[in-house]
Amino acid sequence: MCTILLAWRCLADAPVALVANRDELVDRPSSPPARVASDPAVAAGTDLLAGGTWLAVAADGRVAAVTNRRSGAGGELGRDPTRRSRGELPMAVLGGASDEGARRVLSGLDPAAYNPVNLLYVSPTAALVAHASGAGLRLVALDPGPHVLTVHDVDDPRPAKDIALAARLRAAVASAGSGTALLAAMEEMLRDPGAPGADPLDAVCIHGDRYGTVSASSVLVAASGRVTYRHAQGRPCTTPFEDVSALLG
Repeated sequence: MCTILLAWRCLADAPVALVANRDELVDRPSSPPARVASDPAVAAGTDLLAGGTWLAVAADGRVAAVTNRRSGAGGELGRDPTRRSRGELPMAVLGGASDEGARRVLSGLDPAAYNPVNLLYVSPTAALVAHASGAGLRLVALDPGPHVLTVHDVDDPRPAKDIALAARLRAAVASAGSGTALLAAMEEMLRDPGAPGADPLDAVCIHGDRYGTVSASSVLVAASGRVTYRHAQGRPCTTPFEDVSALLG
């Protein structure tokens, strides 16, 4: 993942609304969401090269996701292939089985074991982000409201992409009459191929021959506890979202 939008406890009928674009090398193989655990059921896509996943959804309304973290002038792409896959982290966090368990996993994350990463955990009752890099580990507890997580700090006020997304997300939350309407508006934001500056990699939906947006996901957790999980196995600007919630049944 490289773009995650979260509306946490913004609406009474939907404590969690989350959408995310996965940006990756376009020829990196992956499989669409499938059930990967039980009791509770967990669904996730799979990275067929390194294993693991970029986003995992549990039937009890807990969600975990990662974004690669840009570190320094060299950017994120200078990965150390000897380090452990960041794709193992979402399942590790959901394996904590509760908000407190997730906090323990996040707090115990060894930043030296992974390439720079942002790790998000959210449920109807907690929202946490771990930033792990050569600078160490920072754990951020989110307040209720809209949040943007890309390759920088959560809600970073400096990058043009993050600033623009934050403004659009605030407007979507303010105008949404329901969780369903909000999720639709957030999915629409994922389809935008425009970049706020000169760098085409700052687009929300990246169109590149070698690197770009390869899939998208959305999750809505209703106040009743019902979880809606939708996935687009391709660029969301051209690939429709499909409801895969049955994987959690």
